[in-house]
Amino acid sequence: MDETRARRLSTVHALLDGYGSLSVPTLLSNTSPDFYHQVLPESLGMVPRNRESFAQHAAGIFNVFDEFRMVPKSIVDDAPGNMAVVHARMQGVLKGGAGEWINECVMMIQLTPDATQVVRVTEFVDSAKALEMARKHAPDDFGCDADGDKEKSARSAKGEYIYDGAVNFKPTRLMVGLGLVQVVVLIFLLYLAQGVFSFEFWGESETCF
Repeated sequence: MDETRARRLSTVHALLDGYGSLSVPTLLSNTSPDFYHQVLPESLGMVPRNRESFAQHAAGIFNVFDEFRMVPKSIVDDAPGNMAVVHARMQGVLKGGAGEWINECVMMIQLTPDATQVVRVTEFVDSAKALEMARKHAPDDFGCDADGDKEKSARSAKGEYIYDGAVNFKPTRLMVGLGLVQVVVLIFLLYLAQGVFSFEFWGESETCF
């Protein structure tokens, strides 16, 4: 292993070990002054953080764990890009008897030219687990858009129409309308069952039932 590659991997492992230390100074010890951290997917609503705001975020997360480890399952070393991609298992023990926490992530870690400091981390996380953390365990300033999810759930429970900003409507009152439609369809099918109605289906004339 050449010296530069060994240095890259050493810096990456130091970052991963920093998470396991549950110590913010240790986590930040090999990050550059202009360090930048972003959690993806963007649908989680977690804003990018500079070194200072990342430190505050990490302190809040560390505070909910008694133990934590970032275990690399695979590391891809990108020499030309001076970076590494890590697929890691996140496992820990939550405070207050809340039990074990298991998650995983993929981190793209950009290093300084001499490979001694981390400049940027782009982290893809399990969205479902991130929302669970935000709702049940994390501090209020976790940054994940769980509050909006809670509001949607409350509105849905009241029978309101909810549009999630993309393609999913979540109406509960619609169920009543669907019940009425089913009654109408049933009556219509009874007529069809008597053999008094035929229709064209893919060019063929058929009688239902």
